[in-house]
Amino acid sequence: MRLLFGLLVLLVAAPAAAAPALFVVRDADTEITLFGSIHALPKGENWQSPRIMDRFTAADTLVLEAVMPEDPLALAPVVQKLGFVPGGKPLSARIAPEFAAKLPPAAAASGVPIAALDQMATWLAAVTLSEASFAAMGLSPADGVEPALTARAKAAKKPIIGLETAEQQLGYLAGLPEADQVKMLEATLDDVAAAKQEIAGLMAAWRAGNVETIARDFASETRASPVLQATLLTNRNRRWADWMVGVMKRPGKLFVAVGAGHLGGTDGLVAMLKSRGLSVEAMP
Repeated sequence: MRLLFGLLVLLVAAPAAAAPALFVVRDADTEITLFGSIHALPKGENWQSPRIMDRFTAADTLVLEAVMPEDPLALAPVVQKLGFVPGGKPLSARIAPEFAAKLPPAAAASGVPIAALDQMATWLAAVTLSEASFAAMGLSPADGVEPALTARAKAAKKPIIGLETAEQQLGYLAGLPEADQVKMLEATLDDVAAAKQEIAGLMAAWRAGNVETIARDFASETRASPVLQATLLTNRNRRWADWMVGVMKRPGKLFVAVGAGHLGGTDGLVAMLKSRGLSVEAMP
């Protein structure tokens, strides 16, 4: 579940350079570079290698999962509408007792009073606590892949488009059945030490470009929730693959950066693109 909130983050010292997964989809006049990104990193992660940046520089357009508004408050009305349920059950009554015991210290560490969390939909409480815990470790989406690529694209005056909107992404979470939202919250409240070890292993896989390891981990985390797997991974991958098939009918070069968890496995983007008859080449 931790993958759902951009928690593929660095928790150990950065090596000299990372080599994340990079694929090229091409035909006679169209080329898509598919990059497995990571949504939150600490300062100093060295991933902008010539291997990646040369592909980015050659591209006409940057494509992200979603283009975030420059003003974070622009999404406030949507979050208010989808994420708050005044008068709802307290969070402690929505989750198993063993997780309810972990709620007070998690709330205290986040700086968000339990009374405020109780007014949130379960999915938003999970996101709020998750972001706060990783911010306390010095990990921020501002240091992730997408802001760096966005800044480079703007400087080069490249168009930036999103496969989805931020409102859509919030809607995916808000539309999950309550049982699946509860699983998200319970995963967020799980043991932080175990999470550090797990994510350190995933980071090693990301740096090595091993998308299959990441896909297997995601599958194991979501095995108890087929709805979560379908909503946040499989269905999105299917829509993105169909969109890329359409793009290949027009000449141009695109650099597409999506979370590395979307690339591997039988339901991953690489497999889906190949099943649609496209040539997908892994860049060594």
